[in-house]
Amino acid sequence: MPAGGPDTAAVALILNGKSFLLIKRAERPGDPWSGQVGFPGGRWKPGEDLLGTAKREVEEEVGLKLLDSYWRGVMEPDSPMNAPSLRVYPFVFQPAKIGEIRLSDEVAGYRWTTKDELKEVEWRGRPAFEVGGWIVWGLTYRFIKRAIACGII
Repeated sequence: MPAGGPDTAAVALILNGKSFLLIKRAERPGDPWSGQVGFPGGRWKPGEDLLGTAKREVEEEVGLKLLDSYWRGVMEPDSPMNAPSLRVYPFVFQPAKIGEIRLSDEVAGYRWTTKDELKEVEWRGRPAFEVGGWIVWGLTYRFIKRAIACGII
């Protein structure tokens, strides 16, 4: 399991049957990912491993408490284009039961979607998905493509 460190972060790919959770980040000044669509997650904090980071961030952002037994694995890390030194690890979770989503002020919205609902598009000259009017691009797009290729979603 990745240990974490100053240049690491974790996101959670949360499965619910054939669906997975996407969030839309709130518009916030100074946030380099403001308004973007992705998985819940964030930066590592001292004293935690990256699995702990993923679980903490999910609870903070959408109010779901993820138990260790829900963890299914971690995919290869990747880096966002605007922060190439940051290594982001996508952790896969499959809860037995999904509780009520409670959004924090960091999150403007959420949706459960399936791979069949994703439409391949080009956005600002880059490959992306469109789903329900949301554009999924960059790092999250790449993580979803890998998860599909691996049969995770």
